[in-house]
Amino acid sequence: MPAPGQLTEHVQAYLYGPADKREAILNELDGLQAIPDDPISLVEACFAQKCEGQPKGVVFDDHFQLPPLRERYPEELLSFLVPDGYDGHKPTGLMILLHGGGMGTGRDRARLWLEEEPEGGGGYHFREELSERSYISVAPSNLLLPTHQRWSNPESDAYLLAVMEEAACRYNIDPDRVYLMGQSMGGFGAFHVVQTLGDRFATIGSHAGAWYYGFWEGLRNVDFCIIQGANDNVPGERPRFTDLPFARMASAILSGFHIPHTYIEHDGGHSFTDPEARKAGAEFLQRAESKQRDPYPDRVVTCSRKGAFDLYESPHHYWISIDAEHHGSFEMDHIEPTESNPSYWTTDFRHRTINVHGGAVDAVNNGENHFTVRTRSVDAFTLWLSPAMVDFSLPVHVEVNGRLVHSDPVEQSLRTTLESFDRKRDVGQLYSGKIEITTKVDDWALTRPAQP
Repeated sequence: MPAPGQLTEHVQAYLYGPADKREAILNELDGLQAIPDDPISLVEACFAQKCEGQPKGVVFDDHFQLPPLRERYPEELLSFLVPDGYDGHKPTGLMILLHGGGMGTGRDRARLWLEEEPEGGGGYHFREELSERSYISVAPSNLLLPTHQRWSNPESDAYLLAVMEEAACRYNIDPDRVYLMGQSMGGFGAFHVVQTLGDRFATIGSHAGAWYYGFWEGLRNVDFCIIQGANDNVPGERPRFTDLPFARMASAILSGFHIPHTYIEHDGGHSFTDPEARKAGAEFLQRAESKQRDPYPDRVVTCSRKGAFDLYESPHHYWISIDAEHHGSFEMDHIEPTESNPSYWTTDFRHRTINVHGGAVDAVNNGENHFTVRTRSVDAFTLWLSPAMVDFSLPVHVEVNGRLVHSDPVEQSLRTTLESFDRKRDVGQLYSGKIEITTKVDDWALTRPAQP
């Protein structure tokens, strides 16, 4: 067994070194026969943290401090609000605030969340309300991408993971109490993130958002709050980009799947300059404080492609990863304008179910080391395991589509723990064991005549 310091050095190099060196580091760890008794605790101890000496109050327009993140996002700005009661020795929550705007909105828009409300009122400016919360708030600038859905794509997903990692380096963040709220374009982002990164959050709130695609049955473990103004659309002043049908339809579909969520429809308009909208936003910020994520839920439903406006590869969700798909499809909800060349001043919207190329998984941890899984158009998937889910000293039994496919003990390893972190870089959702399962049917074997 190598010395603890040698293991720590290798793990930190894996976590924060160049991505193209990671496989070589894993091979070196294999060569060291690095099998600690508790690989999860070892990896947790290697995360970079600088919790001491961080200023309280508001810090505007700061940059990333973690070297790999500063190199990746040199121009992006982070504004933090740290409450007076923050104690670096105690884990605390984190609220991520996604600003609105559009394609040309500058990086300075984000700081408005944390500025004091001007005389006569104004949009955003939740500094007073956020100062009363126990959690830390961060308002990140957004990547300057050529789209109005700047929070709704793989690039912004990776960026939000980086924001969480940076905050966890600076402060003592509880990974099970991370929250997100988005307004307008940020509300688009909330409808997107709740699908692609929903397993990272204790709760997600969307105000004045919208969506085109939704795999809503995948939100079984994600607390989602949809907030919408009844007067978001104002004829002649504001078109229907974020009008009521988006919010009402999402809530109706979630209800149809019997998935708990919160729907708030207030009498105000689109912007937080409206008193009703502002009141609803402040209530979500307060409500979030009581929420906590279950990192290892008993049931996971997921699909291989997700997104609110375009569909992207999104194979990881809680303890399931979809590794390969069959030439088939799964069903997803779609909302679209009724006009072929829509004018968002006049169009209405309709809902339909569409078939999307890809696969879906519905997996249940029944307890006592027994899992049942149903798949659709999936050729291979990985079931990730934690001591919080199974007893590694006993065999793990897995049934897939009614057939027992695994009934053996599973070995924990440092390699698996690090690979599990790579999925979404989540310190609160590490897995020390895994079962890789192939479900692909051998069509040729099925057609061959049985041998005598």
